[in-house]
Amino acid sequence: MFTFGWAEIFLVGIIIIIVIGPKDLPKFIKQISLLVKNIRKISSDFKTSLNEITEESEIKELAKSVKEVKKIKDGINIKKNFENEIKTIKDTVKLTENEISDIEKNK
Repeated sequence: MFTFGWAEIFLVGIIIIIVIGPKDLPKFIKQISLLVKNIRKISSDFKTSLNEITEESEIKELAKSVKEVKKIKDGINIKKNFENEIKTIKDTVKLTENEISDIEKNK
């Protein structure tokens, strides 16, 4: 981008001394240092905010991926699916037996 040599820095320094004057130079340097400090703080806060937003989005994506893997795992879990089917069949058999016993009592 911009490169400054010692000659350019020296020239800028002389121009600043001529324009501002030696009397107000310490105030000017203090204001410039406060400006630089504020700019650094703002850029640091901005960078921190961006990092937090990035981490949050990465965590959300990771959580979403984990949920998808759990869904796939539950869908693949044959034992659990088989147990659920057996439970459903047992419930159906009990209902059928209850209906048969009700029919026999009514005879």
